[in-house]
Amino acid sequence: MKKPILLLLLSLSVILSSCSAETNLLEEVLTDTEADEVDETPEDNSDDNPEDTPDDTSGNDNNTDLITLEADPDIIVNDGEGNQTWNEDVTISALKIDRSPGKVVYESRFTDDGFGVAGGRWQQIDYYYEYQGEIVKASEQLILEFNSPVNNVILQVGQMDPDEGRQAKEGTTCADNDTNRADESGKWTAFNAMGQEIGNGILLDEYSIEGKLPDSMGSYRFELNTNNISKIIIEATQWGGEERGCPTYRASYAGQALNDSGNTENNSEFNLMALSYKKQ
Repeated sequence: MKKPILLLLLSLSVILSSCSAETNLLEEVLTDTEADEVDETPEDNSDDNPEDTPDDTSGNDNNTDLITLEADPDIIVNDGEGNQTWNEDVTISALKIDRSPGKVVYESRFTDDGFGVAGGRWQQIDYYYEYQGEIVKASEQLILEFNSPVNNVILQVGQMDPDEGRQAKEGTTCADNDTNRADESGKWTAFNAMGQEIGNGILLDEYSIEGKLPDSMGSYRFELNTNNISKIIIEATQWGGEERGCPTYRASYAGQALNDSGNTENNSEFNLMALSYKKQ
């Protein structure tokens, strides 16, 4: 009876050894599988997580850098003579038709209030084909000067009324009395810190950013396509911005006393309502 019992014990030992080996093998397989799963799991990188990534505010910075000034009668001192301080960056001055020093005024008689030049028909920036009996083809000037160069300049003008005037048709002159309706218009000229002209443009409805602004007589915004600006001269032009503009004449204007222009010629005139710019 001892031999069968011994054989049985040996068989059980072999079976147990086999089970132990299989168990060890299973543990190794499971361990390897868990390791593979850990390797394939992406690392927790907060920089790659959109929720943890700060918003790109570069566009907002560009917007917040834009400084906008509105015309304000309170900035005018010394009866408008000499430089008027609009803010710490910008001063305003004026020249009359004959380029003698003028006065900066705040024009508020009509719908669109803004800065102009004293001495013309209105307290705006006036253009004259004829002035005090002489043909001059010139404008009063409103001058903006910056303490340091600026970019992205936008001018908002007012009282630049559409279809107010007339201009001779192509190939004709005003004397031919063959005219088209024309808008009031102006121009800008930009200079760098050394006084060199670096850009210019026409202030006319078709060149404005979005056309006539709502609830205005003739307010438009114009973006100047020039950078590094240290000085801007703003002037009026003949109706339509061309040599074919035909002024009209009358002895006086209702409610207007005679002034240094003689109050006889009607042509383009407008004011400056606001200025926007970015510092360099």
